[in-house]
Amino acid sequence: MTKPPLLLFLAHGGDPHRVAMAPVLAAAAERAGWAFDLYYDGRRSGRHFGGWEDGNRTEATGTGSLMAGGRHLDHALWLTTRYRVVALGDPASPLWPVVEAGGESALRSTDPAALYEAAFRLLEQPIPAEVAVLDMAPQTPLGIVAAPFLYPQLMAKPCLGIDVGADAGLRQRLEALGARHFTGHCVDPVRARHFPGGLDAVEGRVAGESYASFSAALAHRHAGWGRGTLLGDPDLIAAQLPLAAAKRLLPLYGRPQTDVIERAADLIRNGADPVYGRQFDDHDFFALGRLGRGLQIVDPDPPFASTADVPLRIAEPPRPFTDYEPDDATLRRWAAEGRVLTTLVLWSGMIRELHCIPRILDLVAATGLRCGLVVTVDSLTQSSPADLALLSVPEERGGVLGRVELLLGSTGRGVCAEGEMPSDELARLLTDARAEMATMLPPGLMPRGWWPLVDSPLVPGRTPRLHWEEGRPVLRISPRPRPSETPAASVEAATEGTPRKAPTRAGAPAMDARRLIGNALRRYRLDRFYEAWRPYDSARPGPLRRDVASAVRSAGFDYMWTKAAFGSAEPALVDGEFVALPFTAGDWDGWSPFYTIRNTAQVRAAERRLTRSGRPGWLASNIDSILWMLPGEVLEKGRALFQVARLVAGGGGTGTLVNVTPNTVARYARILAEMKAGRGTPTAPELPAEIRGDPAPDAPSAPRQPTRDPAEVA
Repeated sequence: MTKPPLLLFLAHGGDPHRVAMAPVLAAAAERAGWAFDLYYDGRRSGRHFGGWEDGNRTEATGTGSLMAGGRHLDHALWLTTRYRVVALGDPASPLWPVVEAGGESALRSTDPAALYEAAFRLLEQPIPAEVAVLDMAPQTPLGIVAAPFLYPQLMAKPCLGIDVGADAGLRQRLEALGARHFTGHCVDPVRARHFPGGLDAVEGRVAGESYASFSAALAHRHAGWGRGTLLGDPDLIAAQLPLAAAKRLLPLYGRPQTDVIERAADLIRNGADPVYGRQFDDHDFFALGRLGRGLQIVDPDPPFASTADVPLRIAEPPRPFTDYEPDDATLRRWAAEGRVLTTLVLWSGMIRELHCIPRILDLVAATGLRCGLVVTVDSLTQSSPADLALLSVPEERGGVLGRVELLLGSTGRGVCAEGEMPSDELARLLTDARAEMATMLPPGLMPRGWWPLVDSPLVPGRTPRLHWEEGRPVLRISPRPRPSETPAASVEAATEGTPRKAPTRAGAPAMDARRLIGNALRRYRLDRFYEAWRPYDSARPGPLRRDVASAVRSAGFDYMWTKAAFGSAEPALVDGEFVALPFTAGDWDGWSPFYTIRNTAQVRAAERRLTRSGRPGWLASNIDSILWMLPGEVLEKGRALFQVARLVAGGGGTGTLVNVTPNTVARYARILAEMKAGRGTPTAPELPAEIRGDPAPDAPSAPRQPTRDPAEVA
């Protein structure tokens, strides 16, 4: 079988020309009928990028997975099995051994002129006479990096692209290829004047703009080209150019991103779901939810965007998944005995989190855990079949069949605050997502359950100022201010010819003082006793939205989890055979709006609370896999997660809990509800209304009192 051709561009992450070259090569490859991808190497940390609250961020934070743990070369090798890969670019790129083993080399060079000549000859395309000159250096006091946001313009018509820092020799070599017109786009005026040979024209400006106003204006200008949205910082935008080119995504960014989401609301609402990119902070999930869109999070690293075109097929398991679940008679016996079932739901539904999947499957195989794994359509299409194939492989063959149940997360393609989303749009997105998943998964592995980020509107909640963590007191202090950008602050005040000052931030003196205090606390190890208030410490999920539950049911699901009624081991909703299940263990995260397990102590605390009455119920909570299993995180935290999994799989501290998959908990909940309604059989104890978040029946319009976690009440 003849493989389709793919042009692979290799460059170092510090090469300024790469941002101007990549869209030119991608557009030329598209015109020639080739696929296109790229790889930018550099120092990486493998850590979770949670947004602007960076703490001790280094230059490697936010750059994606570690090369070995993220299996970058394996991803490149997978490309060579499906495509005829022809690579060109930096001769020092670490991907060349893979290219030599399974692909072809067009040219090893960092010279843009030589690379253009080789690429256009390979693609049988004429070399354009127009040259777009971009600027990768920060501009204005706000430090705006403009070049990554200009790729729609470079892809709209044939041209070449270079950085304004080019020397005279590069210009001469481009002119020898036929280049005639050099036009600057959003270039700093001083650097524009120093461009060798001068620029024929300069279009666009950055002065007087914020990231939000600048990127939103560009996106509206190229709205006819775009079909969706890429939301993120300049480094992410640059690294995800292949994804943006393939899906026609318009780049947007703001500090905070809610500013640009508001400015470009019409483009986002009318564009395809999901929005790709990453969050500035978790407020983005609420803003996107109100527009009916989810966010599919990516990092500037593999998997390569081209792998999405390779169909995923998972084999039908030798035995149905349901054969590994207890039958109804067993569940009724457990209910009569007052048994508490237990399960964990592991969130790993984003493309950036695919590096966690092999470690999750290893964790299950090593501990015997039964759990749920939350995925989305995009995490399936970009995943490695070598990993997910184990879902249908029996344990005796080395797989995890019967132990890992797939659940569909949030909008089905991305994640947002579903409680802010129109329910009819949620139903449409989930229905479409299930239909697409059915083309990849055998019927026995299709998700029967749905997992939300936060399906209920948030209401006031309480978090103690002083709490105990791992045996020490921790005091909550004021958080650092959320940054904001004022377009007027970026107006260049320097007179012509006067050197510009380094970019500064609003409130820099206060930030510097805070940094000095933080450094002093860390030096004397006093930072262990302080923790900043988190964005969602003063909020908790309110009552279940029944229209959200109806939307989930109409999409074909048997059950859903809900963030409402936390701590209550009884269904939040029973609608025929459909049930909504609350989580009962862990605590409110605070950084992100959901409940999660962080250590074995939280498992044991929930076990004591749920078993003391002798009534049946379930112990269930979330695991935010990216905080534990990304290649950089697992080195530090993997042991703690292993202990949690082993405790749950082993029946808890008492050994009496029964570890099952989430669907079994849903069936158990239906049986408990039936027994309570039909026979008066005792079920799990109800929690007070202030914990469940239910409105008082005699005062539906009364102001809501702040809710408290059951762990705090206990």
